Amino acid sequence: MKKRGQGLSMNTIIITILVVLVLVVVAVFFTGGMSSLINKIRGVVGSSAIDVSSAQLQCNGYCENYDLTGLPSYRDNFCGGKTFDIDSDGDGEADLEQQTCKRLNVNCPVIENEDEECSSEPI
Repeated sequence: MKKRGQGLSMNTIIITILVVLVLVVVAVFFTGGMSSLINKIRGVVGSSAIDVSSAQLQCNGYCENYDLTGLPSYRDNFCGGKTFDIDSDGDGEADLEQQTCKRLNVNCPVIENEDEECSSEPI
């Protein structure tokens, strides 16, 4: 005589796991833990305003990468292909829009000596 134990069906186990996950997400949402996650997603998806020093750092990176590799994409980004929305007062909103590396007073002798159009961009 074989005794069979009463077991849980696979559907019951899956539904239980989903319910627990939903409860965790709801708890995190109501405790305010979602705000940092939402801000990270906004930063990745949308182009948000950045401070001047971060933009200048990116411009210096374009200059150094062009000097190392010679790839025209870095030169193009430095010369105005990449623009920055600058948040000068830290409120998260862009105060200065469409700023290029030259307008941010970043110099790159390697690019400027080669490319007259880039070095003569109006500031």
